[in-house]
Amino acid sequence: MSEKHISTTALARMLHKESKELFILLAQGGWMVKVDNHWQLTEKGRFEGGIYINHPKYGEYIAWPESIQDHPLLRLLPEAPLSATHIGTKLDLPARLVNLLLAERGWIKKHIRGWLLTPRGKALGGEQHTSEQSGIPYTTWPETLLDNSLFLDSVAQLKGENFTTSTKAMSGQVVALREALILENWLYLANVHHSVNYELKAGSEKIQADFFLPELQVAIDLWGAADNAAAIARKLAKQEFYQKHGYDFIEIHDENIAQLDELLAKQLLQFGLAVY
Repeated sequence: MSEKHISTTALARMLHKESKELFILLAQGGWMVKVDNHWQLTEKGRFEGGIYINHPKYGEYIAWPESIQDHPLLRLLPEAPLSATHIGTKLDLPARLVNLLLAERGWIKKHIRGWLLTPRGKALGGEQHTSEQSGIPYTTWPETLLDNSLFLDSVAQLKGENFTTSTKAMSGQVVALREALILENWLYLANVHHSVNYELKAGSEKIQADFFLPELQVAIDLWGAADNAAAIARKLAKQEFYQKHGYDFIEIHDENIAQLDELLAKQLLQFGLAVY
């Protein structure tokens, strides 16, 4: 089976580099040349595995074997400005959470839509940009951000790495479970007003929600995949209380914690709250 080939732009994405820098490098390396505003392969480029692909929509373009990413020439690529998406890919985080972490450190701030660089962010090498298509502002960062201890500490804290029962969340709260820490960090970063271990009362009945959002009157509870009989009984009791007394509720299970950003943002939107 022949090796998969990808476009120069796709190769740049795979390397987390700017595509224009890759085009320049390949041209300087003698792999391709621009003729009449179109890129053409040289003999050197063909030797390195470059081919032409004809696409019904995009026409003819140069493609490279995926293994080319390990070629010594590509190590000469300059440090590329990293978008939140690039950083998220490297750290296994959604781009939205990357921006919220940068904002929590005071390096960017929210705009009506998009993000604006702060003086502190500029001092770290951040750059301000505006999308040509939408006009929405965004920022990019040097690769040195990925070596910044303050940023890496925030990432580790967000993910609940090295968790102990005395570990503080980003808000300063101490919670009993790693999953609760991750959820607390998410609510804090998303600027969702909430209480932890909140007691709800109705007459002689009362229960304790793991988290409670007073503006929405929504409870959030965490449940494990292997809960015992007592935990299952508490779960059923909570569900009955919420339904009986008119509270909305969200249940998060341990196995879903890795998809928390997508999952919780979608569920909160159903209750009328759009997180940034």
